Amino acid sequence: MNFAVLLDFGSTYTKVVCVDLNARRVVLSDKYPSTVHEDAGIALNKCLSAAESVLGKENLKNALKLSTSSAAGGLRIAVCGLTESLSMKAGRNASFGAGGKVVQTCTGRLTESDLAAVLAADAEILLLCGGYEGGNSALVLENAKLLSESMLHIPVIYAGNSEAAKTVRQMFQSHGKECFLAENMIPDIGKLNIDSAVSIIRDLFMSRITNMKGVGVVKKVVDGPIVPTPAAVLAAGELLCRGTEREEGIGPYMLADIGGATTDIYSFAENESYSGAKKVGAPEPFAKRTVEGDMGMRESSSCLLQEVGAETFAGKCGMSVLEVEEAIEKRTKVREYVADSEAERKIDLEIAANAVGISARRHAGTCTKEFYGGCNLVQRGKNLSEIRKIIGTGGILVNNGKAAAEKILKNAELCEKEKNTVLLPERLEALVDEDYIFFAAGLLRAYDEDTALAIMKESIGRK
Repeated sequence: MNFAVLLDFGSTYTKVVCVDLNARRVVLSDKYPSTVHEDAGIALNKCLSAAESVLGKENLKNALKLSTSSAAGGLRIAVCGLTESLSMKAGRNASFGAGGKVVQTCTGRLTESDLAAVLAADAEILLLCGGYEGGNSALVLENAKLLSESMLHIPVIYAGNSEAAKTVRQMFQSHGKECFLAENMIPDIGKLNIDSAVSIIRDLFMSRITNMKGVGVVKKVVDGPIVPTPAAVLAAGELLCRGTEREEGIGPYMLADIGGATTDIYSFAENESYSGAKKVGAPEPFAKRTVEGDMGMRESSSCLLQEVGAETFAGKCGMSVLEVEEAIEKRTKVREYVADSEAERKIDLEIAANAVGISARRHAGTCTKEFYGGCNLVQRGKNLSEIRKIIGTGGILVNNGKAAAEKILKNAELCEKEKNTVLLPERLEALVDEDYIFFAAGLLRAYDEDTALAIMKESIGRK
């Protein structure tokens, strides 16, 4: 096996990356308009034809073939926890880490209105969590009873106090509902254990990806399971940070993935205490992903404009509020829209800059002056202040030149007025994933981690 053919079925584009495993380099990186709503096999055939033109028929036949998909935007997950700061946050981390999308959350004792909100969210999975090992399980059992007797008919993953696990599963099964048992996500104070829940979510993704038309053809072509694209990016990102036994990684960094509907922020770093602050709330994972569904370049750009303020946004672009509002409306209606003038490109760049800045601040932790447990400083969330690099991926960054990309990404840097409160870095070196290679590297990691690392380093100019 000399080559790998790596595919990504997205909502807008289907991408193909071909890697020479002996030379440890990318020999093809291309994309075609997605056909996932008609037949994924149409775009697949275009990708395979492109691969054959580079590799040759025999090499393509013998190549390792793997695939990711984000065509459905990831599994829609509702998270029900006991507390906002602990089980709820851990549940969100597990959902995002598995490549899912959190569409509804609720905490504490569930009410009928909470239940109605979960039903209305059209979730595909319910993640039920809460309670330390050996702790009180009365409330989680009460919530499980309400959910099991409801009109909700989606798979449930229970990832709380294991002493209640069998009873919880029996409740759901007695009402004809699927219930999967994961390990407790927060078994004790300061401990985070999301891997078991993440694994179950990914398995459910595989069993339910059949809603992508033509998925049967894809499954026959590829050599492994179809992986959620964000999960592959998370795996690749951790590899780039840590490195392999034979080659070192680049160390802690952030990654910003700017899309049409969302902006995803990833961070790869240990969560160190900031200036001796007391860390409270759920433990933070080394490899963390957050998704901002109101921070996209197209479908959700109207939400971004509302967050920033039309006057502020227009002032940055040197345009009138009316001009900006009309431009944003055009983007929300036509997600395939391509900026066709200097003024329109300026708007795109401003959308991207704000998407990165706002999303990075939501991803980062905070520090406040308050007395807690013998300390005068309290840290909530992840401390990113010592990170020195940010990598950007997405068409807006690749297609507008290095200077524009750097300006966009540096919006993740700390502002003067935020010092000692928002835990972001003061200075960041900006790098760009020129070949959109992270999904491919994540797929390749399990088969050839040295090559996966090499192609990422080449794509960001760190070979």
